[in-house]
Amino acid sequence: SFARCEDDPSKFFEQNGYYYEEDETIGTLVPHLEKLGIAESPDGLNTAKPLLLKTNARSILEPYLRSPDIQLCITIGSDPGHLFIFSLQPGQKEYIILHLWSPKSEVELCHNSHLDPPGLPPLKAAHASNGLLEPPRAALKKRGYCPVSVNMEHGGLTITDRRFWFGVLKGSTATFDLRKIIV
Repeated sequence: SFARCEDDPSKFFEQNGYYYEEDETIGTLVPHLEKLGIAESPDGLNTAKPLLLKTNARSILEPYLRSPDIQLCITIGSDPGHLFIFSLQPGQKEYIILHLWSPKSEVELCHNSHLDPPGLPPLKAAHASNGLLEPPRAALKKRGYCPVSVNMEHGGLTITDRRFWFGVLKGSTATFDLRKIIV
């Protein structure tokens, strides 16, 4: 299973390209946002903001939530067998992908998938029906990325690099592509 560094989430995220945290408060919020019809809107993020700033991930999220520059708001349901990315470009440090997971969610995360292994051609991907990019499964093996499933029994959050491969095995996520505003 994936390591989760509670000691220093920012450092862990910087080194690994992902961070996750199970959080019941966030989990309960997701169906509520969906019911209100704001899970795919800036209002959804604004509603979640005070709760997000109480999580261990606060140190990672704060610069992105100060004055959110939202590139995309999307909800993604269960779609086993499919892995998605937000960008083909590695190393976009000014962006993060924030997923808020509903209870009973299971997410697939691919370790090191935000990095390009040396000597391989640039990653290619097809446009998926949900508007994201879907790299071919063969690239997963070729690049040595290892998908690991993480259970979010009570819901919670994941923060990833834009190039980080993820899948939704169960449940759903309200997802935000955020850019850091450098003041």
